[in-house]
Amino acid sequence: MAAEELFVSVIIILVAARVLGELFQRIKQPPLIGEILAGVLIGPSVLGIVQHGPSLDVLSDLAVFFLMLLAGLEMDPKEIRRVGKYAIVISLIAFFVPFASGTLVAQAFGLALSQSLFMGLLLSITAVPVSAIVLMQFGILRSKLGNIVITAAVINDILSLVVLSIVLQIGAEGSAGQVVMDVGAIAWSGAKIAAFLAGIFLFDLLLRSTSHWLPARVEPYFKKLQTKEAAFGILLITTIAVSLIAQDIGLHFVIGTFFSGLIIYKEIIGKQNFDRVYNIISAITFGFFAPIFFAIIGIDMDLKSLVNAIPLFLALLAVAVAAKIGGSYLGARLVRFSKDTSIAIGFLMNGRGMVELVIASIGFAAGIIDITLFSVAVAIGFATTIMAPITAKPFVARAKERDKTSVEAQSDGDGSGGQATYGI
Repeated sequence: MAAEELFVSVIIILVAARVLGELFQRIKQPPLIGEILAGVLIGPSVLGIVQHGPSLDVLSDLAVFFLMLLAGLEMDPKEIRRVGKYAIVISLIAFFVPFASGTLVAQAFGLALSQSLFMGLLLSITAVPVSAIVLMQFGILRSKLGNIVITAAVINDILSLVVLSIVLQIGAEGSAGQVVMDVGAIAWSGAKIAAFLAGIFLFDLLLRSTSHWLPARVEPYFKKLQTKEAAFGILLITTIAVSLIAQDIGLHFVIGTFFSGLIIYKEIIGKQNFDRVYNIISAITFGFFAPIFFAIIGIDMDLKSLVNAIPLFLALLAVAVAAKIGGSYLGARLVRFSKDTSIAIGFLMNGRGMVELVIASIGFAAGIIDITLFSVAVAIGFATTIMAPITAKPFVARAKERDKTSVEAQSDGDGSGGQATYGI
């Protein structure tokens, strides 16, 4: 795609996304719904004005990068550690219930084992970027509920990538149908992932253990920087490096991006620098990348290829919604959340979107799923991304009324940072 064609596509996407996003905002609905529908309208499914090419893939990855960086900056590591044990329980149940259910339903429709496992995997995902932006919309990202949903979604994505490596091995079947699995390669991949996460938490531990003297020594160097927005550049370099490390060891880069933002301490770079960097990233994300991200999800939608797979789509969609919400609710109740908060968690965990599309693309490129199953996966991601904010809204409101300790935003004590909102 030539530069001028890319710019024209970006203008069309932004105009359509902004117009429909504003329309949905005015009717008291999340603007991301309008932005996704804008993508469907201008994409191949309806008008065919914009086609999804490699350049839009780059923009989409950049959008996810900034969304996850902002989500990481919003989160409090202390709250993540505090709710970690709850999030693990919720995440495990919310992952394996739809995974098993989706696999069984796909096999009932006559799909091969590798295809069934892959479709089950796609149903089990909770998209961190979608969850983050919905929580931002509702103003609860920094609440206990928000921390649990994001942490559980991150664990879900880590699980999905581990299971993906296994399913890809199962997909390498011989003509006799025998499964070929490289157990050593899977174990090595798991060890690298564990080492990366251990390294992140070790770094966080070191920062916390030196918090009484390190900020006083580091902050003056940031104050001496005279290059305009030098702190912003340093933060981007660090985040990109961590994201590349995560990508290189088999994790999706968004995991590295999220954790990089998570362990940035405002005390080290200084409150003034942190606020400036935060505001820049927030403006870039919500002013440019977020509308493009959700519009591209709509552009990826191919309604024509779904005509011959409507029964399979409806069955998998029903399982995706029921199993994800039910599994999340069950997990939340097991860790003693109230019914209202548990239901809210279930609906907030139901969004899929970009992460599902990435994994679906990997399966399509590997030949595990065909264009029909790929379109079904995209349609499910599209439907659940739209459903997540709409269906979660009344339950979040009810939880705010009846369980304020779980839904009230955590204060950082100095009024800094602030919480981003996106069409709330």
